[in-house]
Parts: sequence; structure tokens; C-alpha cells
Amino acid sequence: MSFFSRFFRFLRSSFVGILATVADFAVLEICVRLLHVEPSTAKIFSFLVGLAVQFFGNRTFAFHATGGSLRRQALLFCGVESITLTLNWLLFRFLVRSLHLPIELANLIVTFVIYVGFSYPAWRLVFRVSKTHGQEPGGPGAPSGAA
Repeated sequence: MSFFSRFFRFLRSSFVGILATVADFAVLEICVRLLHVEPSTAKIFSFLVGLAVQFFGNRTFAFHATGGSLRRQALLFCGVESITLTLNWLLFRFLVRSLHLPIELANLIVTFVIYVGFSYPAWRLVFRVSKTHGQEPGGPGAPSGAA
């Protein structure tokens, strides 16, 4: 896969991430500001909404991996995201409770740091589609190992 193909895949995934962040942010604000849910608890709910946006957006739009096994991808994605949830929650809690950052700023920092440092690299493995699914080498959905 060429550098430009990888770069545009990263941009597509980043766009999905922006949409997921907007969904996450909206749920966080609704939970905290309107429903008066404690911020660390509200973050779990907002994360799960963002998670759904991430999975389906990355599977279909960013990685073009609809030819791969939905079950396999969902299981791997849930495994990766269980780690991501823990990292998100711990970092968010630290930024809010220890550094006293506003929840909005803490949420944006956490989302960016975990996405670039952990999630995107792991998703390249989750959404890998084998050549047996009729993908052209280096084309959309090609194995990430070609990246």
C-alpha cells in the first residue's frame, strides 16, 4: 500500500474519529449538564456511544473492511476497545481530578492521545481483510501488513 493510500486511510479514520468525538462530547455534556451524572461515570456512557460510531465508521468508510468477517472484527474491536476504555477512563479521571482540567478539555486531550497512541494502530489489525475476500493487493481493505 502506498504512502498516500495509508495517509488517506488515516485521514478517513480521523474524520470518523471527529464524528465519534462529537457524539461522545454531546453525550458527556447531556449526562453531566442535564442529567447531573458524575463526570467519570458519564464518560463511560459517552465513550460507548463514540465506540459505536468508531466501529461502523472505520469498518465501512475508513478501512473499507466490509468484506471481512463482522464477527471477527467486532470481537477484536471489543478487545481493543476494552483496553481503550480503561486508558480513556484513567487518563480522563487523572486530568479532571488531579490536574483539575475542565471536563471538555480533558475529554479532547484524552480522545486525541488515546486515538493516535493506541486505537488507530490497533485498528489496522482489527480491520485487516485477507486476500481471500477478493481484495486487490494494496487496494481498499488490503491487509495492513502491506502498509
